[in-house]
Amino acid sequence: MILGLLYLALFVVPTFLPPADSLANPNNLPTTCSVELTGFRGLQAASAPGATSPAFDLVVRVDNGHDFPVSHGGGDVVVSYAGVPLARGRTPSFDVHAKEAVALPVNATSEGVGVPEDLLRLLMEERRWGVAQLEIELKVAWESFACDVDLDGQARSSACYKPTTIY
Repeated sequence: MILGLLYLALFVVPTFLPPADSLANPNNLPTTCSVELTGFRGLQAASAPGATSPAFDLVVRVDNGHDFPVSHGGGDVVVSYAGVPLARGRTPSFDVHAKEAVALPVNATSEGVGVPEDLLRLLMEERRWGVAQLEIELKVAWESFACDVDLDGQARSSACYKPTTIY
């Protein structure tokens, strides 16, 4: 009986408690971000005459939930479709005060690489069905984020999440 109570007190109960730093600083929230797709071009077959490289105009919003300012020298952004990278970009460097937010313009391009025809067919079909989504991976404030952004021509913000890594 004593061993059971000891097990509960040392292993089971602590797993349901919030982290100690959140108890000490309840207003100290993590950094979060969202991405808005404001425009895109070059979504045509690589072999099409006059084909241009895919490019995406994004606005990355970083919300600093911490009680201290966050500075960052910029981070990588990768825009993919169906797991295939289409374009790369970089967030500009930024400083954001405690409990404030900043919006960062990002232009992701693919320097001369078009979209493979099979992938483009899938993309166009999913756009017709209204289910096409881009995956956007970014590193901001020393953290990795991922966002799923609808490719329906409407500018709307999509909340990012921290990707889980399966080993």
